[in-house]
Amino acid sequence: MKIFINVTFVSKTALRFRRFEFKYHVPRSMADRIIPQMMNYMEWDSYVEDNDHYHVNTLYMDSPEMKCYHEKLDGIMNRKKVRIRSYVRDYTDDTNIFFELKRRSGEVILKDRMVVKGGDFKGFTENPFNLLKTEAYRGKFLNEFLWEYSVNRMRPVLLVTYKRKPFVSKFDGRFRVTFDYDLSFSHPDGLNFEADYEKGFHDLVVMEVKFNGAMPRWFHDIIEEYSLRKDTFSKYCAGIDARYGLPAYF
Repeated sequence: MKIFINVTFVSKTALRFRRFEFKYHVPRSMADRIIPQMMNYMEWDSYVEDNDHYHVNTLYMDSPEMKCYHEKLDGIMNRKKVRIRSYVRDYTDDTNIFFELKRRSGEVILKDRMVVKGGDFKGFTENPFNLLKTEAYRGKFLNEFLWEYSVNRMRPVLLVTYKRKPFVSKFDGRFRVTFDYDLSFSHPDGLNFEADYEKGFHDLVVMEVKFNGAMPRWFHDIIEEYSLRKDTFSKYCAGIDARYGLPAYF
């Protein structure tokens, strides 16, 4: 079965992605060996500028009953995450903030995201429905996001931050590999990206492989060389466990 990428403009500010996403837990020392091997076929993502990484800061939303958390633990095949992402901690009115709905249907990932300016995000923190006042945001994505947020009484429950090293194929821009380092977790103080983080997974790196159609043969060879096995690891669930502990939190 082949699934080809669909990057669709859902509205003036919204995008849709459809692809496979496989995750692998690897030691940092192994990641440092894999990256040079990939460079015959891949190059740094254009979003990486002066450094060899960028920062990712993600606010995860969940209901009072922790609906998203339990759907993942229970292995529900068709599930959804609601999150807000920024690539900086100190945002201004002009900073891009990304609202995301990430769905899983079996092995296939469908991600919708909308760009919200930092000034409008401040309005959202006061009243989520303030976004409806801006014509550019109106549409199917915002309606679904606000429905999930309000009907499920969602609130920010976890802030995850990490450094990401992203690579894209020289031959097929739909094949991407990212390495996430220094995962840190925090209980958010409302809808903001400022917090005191607790480090987790000091030596481990999360390698994510994102593609449509078939995985390249040369990458299959890397997987076999290092005996890598797909993992069901979730940054969100790992962060909830690390920050709150189980089962006392529930």
